[in-house]
Amino acid sequence: MKSLFDDNVYREVIERLGKLKADTPSQWGKMDASSMVKHCDLVLSSSLGSAPRKRALMSYLFRKVAKKQYVYRSVYKKNGYTAPNFIVTKGGDLAANREALTKKIDQFRKAGEKEYDNRLHAFFGRLTAEEWGMLQFNHLNHHLTQFGL
Repeated sequence: MKSLFDDNVYREVIERLGKLKADTPSQWGKMDASSMVKHCDLVLSSSLGSAPRKRALMSYLFRKVAKKQYVYRSVYKKNGYTAPNFIVTKGGDLAANREALTKKIDQFRKAGEKEYDNRLHAFFGRLTAEEWGMLQFNHLNHHLTQFGL
């Protein structure tokens, strides 16, 4: 599985992100290109800084199945569920959003695998650094694919 901690995977993501244009059509979903980039920035931002102190209640019921789906199989459904705090309806300036997302990706990578090993995720519980890297790549890949990249 690909991990955002891998240098080649990082370069691939940045290259694909660079090809995104404001008028690039979405192959599914309601977001335009700028909204998608802002959404990815919000999701990645949630993993930076201090880790959550506890897990979400629903995670105790669905964590194992969801973890296999989203971390190991990268099975993000088209038009799937998005947590309300990650919904973006007006993305604004694509270039500014792309720059912000790139900085968040760099922050994630700079913190490094040591920082993320055994770190608590609000839904999936404790993840290894490898799982964190795969999860972040899978989410970005899902949305870049949404725009044909």
